[in-house]
Amino acid sequence: MKKSVLLLCAALGALAFLSTKSDADWTRSNGPWSSTVMDILANGPDLFAGTRGGGVFLSTDNGSSWIPLDNGFTNPYVNSLGVSGTSLFAGTTTLYGGIGGGVFRSTDNGANWTLTSSGITNPSVNSITVSGSNLFAGTDTLNGNGGVFLSTNNGDNWTRVSNGQPVDHILALVINGTSIFAGTSSSGVYLSTDNGASWNAANNGLTNLTIAALAVSGNDVFGTEDGVFLTTDNGTSWAHVSSGLTNKYIFSLEASGSELFAGTWGSGVYRTSDNGANWTLSSTGMTAGDIRSFAIDQENFFVGTGGGGVFLSTDSGANWDNVGLINEFVYSMAARPDGKGGVSFFAGTMGDGVFRSTDNGATWVSANSGITVPLIWSMAVIPNGKQMDIFAGSWGGGVFFSTDDGDTWTAGGVIQGAPLIASFAYNDNYIFVASWSSGVFRSSDRGVSWTAVNAGITNTFVNALWINGNDLFAGTLGGIFRSTDDGNTWVQTNTGLTSSSVYAFIDSDTNLFAGAASSTLDPGGVYLSTDAGSSWMSVSPGLTNTNIRCFAIKDTNIFTGTYGGGLWQRPLSEIIPGATPTPSPSPTATPSPTPTVTPTPSATPTATPTSTPSITPSPTPAPTVTPTPAPSATPVPTPRPTPTPRPRPSPRPRPHS
Repeated sequence: MKKSVLLLCAALGALAFLSTKSDADWTRSNGPWSSTVMDILANGPDLFAGTRGGGVFLSTDNGSSWIPLDNGFTNPYVNSLGVSGTSLFAGTTTLYGGIGGGVFRSTDNGANWTLTSSGITNPSVNSITVSGSNLFAGTDTLNGNGGVFLSTNNGDNWTRVSNGQPVDHILALVINGTSIFAGTSSSGVYLSTDNGASWNAANNGLTNLTIAALAVSGNDVFGTEDGVFLTTDNGTSWAHVSSGLTNKYIFSLEASGSELFAGTWGSGVYRTSDNGANWTLSSTGMTAGDIRSFAIDQENFFVGTGGGGVFLSTDSGANWDNVGLINEFVYSMAARPDGKGGVSFFAGTMGDGVFRSTDNGATWVSANSGITVPLIWSMAVIPNGKQMDIFAGSWGGGVFFSTDDGDTWTAGGVIQGAPLIASFAYNDNYIFVASWSSGVFRSSDRGVSWTAVNAGITNTFVNALWINGNDLFAGTLGGIFRSTDDGNTWVQTNTGLTSSSVYAFIDSDTNLFAGAASSTLDPGGVYLSTDAGSSWMSVSPGLTNTNIRCFAIKDTNIFTGTYGGGLWQRPLSEIIPGATPTPSPSPTATPSPTPTVTPTPSATPTATPTSTPSITPSPTPAPTVTPTPAPSATPVPTPRPTPTPRPRPSPRPRPHS
């Protein structure tokens, strides 16, 4: 019997939940998700917030509530905001392969945006500030490019001005009178008093030299990483002012009148009205959390987010509770029934490996014995006779597997040239993995050894795998490929598919759904095939965001998570008349018997990664092998560097998305 992994959706998108309505289309409503706010901007009575994955939000009531503004954004990963006259500016992160970042400009208060980055040599723009007619942008500085750039014509053209600065990423810029302050990724604060021509360090009193944000209120300058620091003497000395900040991992600061706002990593916006002496949370309506993964059993619906930890619903999504982790980047989840009525839930994180909960998410414990690379991108539960084994796909370390409910892990055989394991699928004979840049691999010995099976696949950047009946499907940046012989040969099956970048699959009986990413060239959306993938038709009415990243089926509804546009729901019966929904897995289910195999690792079982992404403060490297996407492919964001959070026990890197 062929099987696919139903519990995993290792993908991304901003999450907002919904209530069902009778219209025959997809619907969305707000959910309880906290946002990662990268920058906050005050412009007259309006407040703007740039978020990771959700674009720009606007508040007209001093931060009490927020609405999204994203028309014209091809990249919703917004790092920085600025205003010059009647123009708003947004700096975005560089996408995978160096594509898609830069500065966007709006001349209608954020209603519409256009790209304006001519002359910026590193388009990962982390910070923007304005002095008169001068507009400054701070960028990443990898490979000698980047630093501080100056525009004197409202962003039409830019010139680099970074003399005297260290070779660090510029994370923050702010102007106080004739002084320009620059916050760097590991060298603290630098000060220029000559319009950026030269720079000098100004770090006395700072206990952490990773400066993610800067702001000015009157003559006071605030800087952050480990909470908020204040200088009242133009950078000569700094003092700590963070009372009430339960999340001290601050990425943005903005003064508005007598109030100062702080944007956090994963916990929304905080506000102070007493110059930083006390802070309170102020984030109502900001629901663009970054969704990464699902785990479902009969009663529980878990969602892992990028920056907000784990959320749980026990009523099919009507209500949610945060059951968070010390690492809030949960890129993969899985549920493992123990055959005795219990279930273990697993969360794979970027930086702290795997966590396990045996009490429905009430508590989580680290389960990493044997995992050598703690960057976990995908997970799967796969039957092994009457027991269930758990598999984890990493970024830089290949595959790990556990036969004892995650107590110990064994490294699988080397998967040559595969920097990241994106997805799993399995049948009675093989386990399959999807890799970025190296295609599909197959194992007949439960992960001890792997063989590439790519004959006929013309794009080996594989995002998703799925098995339906006797057919194996691969979603790539070049569309969909199908194999009817366990991966020995593949044929492209794109008839009716108008988008080339496929990131997700799910099925209901013989009906197969595919989720595609949208871009300037591709419409994206949800596609349905009723003939084993031979042809596809779009079933996306009502989706205002068609940048699809993942699916789940719960009860009678299908859910899809989008990149920057929330989680959407639609009754299966609207799409497939008479459809029988795929039942939620039961925690007491006994897997179909297959011969029990006890894996015996090869002599050198530990995979040697082609490039292990750093989890140190700066910078976060991309995998060594860089795929070349198809022209219409949606690239994957390259993060700006991540400071090591304190007092958190471990770093939380900003991985590629």
